Amino acid sequence: MSLIITILHLFLNPYPYPVLPQKGKTISDFVPKGYQILYQYKGQLNSDTLSDITAILECDKEIPDLKEEGHAQKPRILLVIFANPKGGYTLSVQSNHSVLLSDDGGVFGDPFQELYIENKCVCVDYYGGSAYKWAYTYKWRYRQNDWFLIGATHTSMSPHDNILEKYDFNLNTGKAEHTIMPWLEEEEGLPQITPKTKRFNPGKKPLFKLKNFVSGQNMIYKDIYF
Repeated sequence: MSLIITILHLFLNPYPYPVLPQKGKTISDFVPKGYQILYQYKGQLNSDTLSDITAILECDKEIPDLKEEGHAQKPRILLVIFANPKGGYTLSVQSNHSVLLSDDGGVFGDPFQELYIENKCVCVDYYGGSAYKWAYTYKWRYRQNDWFLIGATHTSMSPHDNILEKYDFNLNTGKAEHTIMPWLEEEEGLPQITPKTKRFNPGKKPLFKLKNFVSGQNMIYKDIYF
């Protein structure tokens, strides 16, 4: 029920996210008034050899009822800008709802861990939870003039049961890998878990687009949502 309420709230009470400029000389030119750069990373993301930039911006102030009624949060924006051969940058994508916010991580607080570029993919890592812990990795790749989710990893961790369980999805091929292993190796008093990995094929589906992606509302496999 809470998921339905959140979806309805996003559509019925939308926060007017700023529209980022299409071009700029530096990354600072893409930061709207009232926002700051939370994290940025440089690397090659398209077919040329120039160094592009991906960044997460965060609003300076909390917005009432941003994602749910009675809960104020600071909006975040994920962006990618491509370097131009003659200097400056061009906006490739602006994503307003794909990034987890500073209080989405449970007792651990801000779930954001890292933003980086790997194999021409924009990768974002999260970690959160309480007694039950979780981690997510999103991998976005540019192709056919758009950005798509081509890889996703979900990890759940139970220190009490000494279990770490990871699902790694290659959404580009439709194949996946499921791994179970101990949370802590040879910890006295904890159940001993035999590590094992199983490859399986949940099937290839249409890829999610970054520009309209809303985190936590997209079922990848069974009860696993990204």
